[in-house]
Amino acid sequence: MKNIQDNIEIINDFVINKDLVLTVFQKESNQNGESSHLSDFNKHALLVPLLSMHVTTRNKFSDDEWDYNQDVLNPQRSVVGAKLRINFTKYEHIPAFVIIELKCLLHYFLLTPSYFRKVTEKHNKRVKKNIKPNTAISHFESGLRYINTVFENMNIYGKDFVQQRYKSLSDVLDSDFRKGAEVFTFTADNSLKRFLSYLNHPNCARVLGEVIKVDLSNLPFPEKEIKKRKEKLVFDNRVYERLINHSTYKVVDFLNLMGQEVEDKIALKHHNVLSFNAKSDFKLSSNIFNDYVLIRLWTKGYPQSYIEEFCTISSDYLNSEGKLIFSEEIRKKAKKKYDIKHFDHIRREVNEVYYASAFLIAQYTGMRPGDLSEICLRNCLVVHEGFDLIVSNMFKGKFENLKLFDDKWVAIPIMKDAIRVARQISILKNNDYLFSNMDTVKPNTLNKSMGPQGIKEFFTNYLNKLFDKKTVEEINFTPYMTRHTLAYQLHRAELGLPFISFQLKHVVDRVGKYSSVGASSSVTLGYGEIAENIVTEKANKKELRHLAELERIKSVMNPDGTYLGPKGKEHKLRLKKIFTGYIESGYTKDQVFDAMAKQGIAVINVGSGFCFGGIENYDESLPCIGSLRCNPIRCSNAIVTEVNAPKWREVLITNQALLAKEGYEDRKEQILATIKEAQEVLKLLGQEVII
Repeated sequence: MKNIQDNIEIINDFVINKDLVLTVFQKESNQNGESSHLSDFNKHALLVPLLSMHVTTRNKFSDDEWDYNQDVLNPQRSVVGAKLRINFTKYEHIPAFVIIELKCLLHYFLLTPSYFRKVTEKHNKRVKKNIKPNTAISHFESGLRYINTVFENMNIYGKDFVQQRYKSLSDVLDSDFRKGAEVFTFTADNSLKRFLSYLNHPNCARVLGEVIKVDLSNLPFPEKEIKKRKEKLVFDNRVYERLINHSTYKVVDFLNLMGQEVEDKIALKHHNVLSFNAKSDFKLSSNIFNDYVLIRLWTKGYPQSYIEEFCTISSDYLNSEGKLIFSEEIRKKAKKKYDIKHFDHIRREVNEVYYASAFLIAQYTGMRPGDLSEICLRNCLVVHEGFDLIVSNMFKGKFENLKLFDDKWVAIPIMKDAIRVARQISILKNNDYLFSNMDTVKPNTLNKSMGPQGIKEFFTNYLNKLFDKKTVEEINFTPYMTRHTLAYQLHRAELGLPFISFQLKHVVDRVGKYSSVGASSSVTLGYGEIAENIVTEKANKKELRHLAELERIKSVMNPDGTYLGPKGKEHKLRLKKIFTGYIESGYTKDQVFDAMAKQGIAVINVGSGFCFGGIENYDESLPCIGSLRCNPIRCSNAIVTEVNAPKWREVLITNQALLAKEGYEDRKEQILATIKEAQEVLKLLGQEVII
């Protein structure tokens, strides 16, 4: 605290004496006939305290580059290095004294960020006590590029004239700022807008000596052609369903093959159902995996003593002295032993299981990419207040200030299974980071995460294994997609849309119990509240909720939709009549749906005429099949739409699996009838029927 106050006083002294320093320096510059440079200021006694002031652990104020890498505790890997350094020499057109002002402003801003909050904010609103150096650097680099352009544009008057005339940033005229904006070749992004807001802030006068009386919020920057966002916010429902089911199957199947207990009993129960479409190049076994780990580590040069900690070594792979033979010889023996044509088959299968584990962790935690990249498998699973939690490495041990879905994440059974699988596979990589390259690292190599940028490639590899090229291109995966999809599916659940993975229900249940322990509300959280907590960006909060509401409306209010059951025809005729009136008035269907969503129709229960499955209060006299509480073929009150298809597919697949199961022979007739009825429902809905 003392150093902060000392540095603020040094900057204040500079501002007070700025005119005197400028006068002396300008006089000497005129006598020498040379332009001023930052190094020329070192001889002025009034500036000695400022130029010798430490601004970072590594740097003094006078240094051309400021490096904050040693000043940031546990920085994310995405910002380590260049993003924590700022080089002032790149802005050659900015006069030396203006560079000093901007340096003062940057340092002052990092010391007292609360002074630069928006003037429109209320005093009782919570203000950040600090700001990350990489964030400030991003803002100031954008700003320095613009200020450099302003001065470069003014050089038409002569560089020497500009250097002599414009000693302070406050000397720059409104017309100069505007002309600089007109020729600015970079994008006028949010970082630049934030920097300009600092210059227009009243407290900027603490550094510049006076307020810049120019409206910098309304500069004529060239309008860049903004590309429409190609990325989707969320996975489509069918893609999400396939990813969840396939990933769950891979994790459960791996644990079964390794002879280990599966903690997610519901996933284990649905193992046969989940296996649908889960084709693989190779079937693993505990012995094959054991020998594959041995070969990977031995080939990379790990000592036999290290390998013995993780693998059982067969006598077939040892020489007469009990030492491992050459890795190529082991490969030949293993191929013959397990009838393996090529080890690439094993690698692809192991990689897919690992991708599946990582996907489940990413999807059910809703972590940001930066947090995901910092997950260390050896210590990410912790118990706090009796609850299983996943903690990213950067937050390890810091429970007192944690926020739900920001710093700690509830670990449900399938997530714990996924972590166990990832830990086991990570042995052959010898890399503790969940998101890391699938190659085996050399002995004594420092563990390294692939960082947030690598997560896109990591999951794209997984998508390529499950979907065709066209589908993967349509998905256009982005690292935030799992986080946004989690929020979207929670909104869907709250709105009564039926498909939500059974594990996700566990997430909500656990979060509701855990919320009273941490910093969240003591009131049990619902699906919608959790979704709001996950997404921090205001625009995305609204968009995800709106997408879910639109889907709900289209599922029950689409005049061209498919509605089954005796009341379905009546409902459709009523909708067509309503929409005919809107369309004759000049509205499109999509405009009507959008208006309905904005008016809140999606959150209203439209009555017992619609079947969404899983409703607890139901008439027991009505016929019921499997996990559905009403049957659209037999129930006179049922209207079922395409959004119910996942439930009916589950009914179909589950009963198909029962046909060949021992102990169900006496129920064959009933099972076949159920299968036939489910097929009819799916056909009427225009869905793929699995035979």
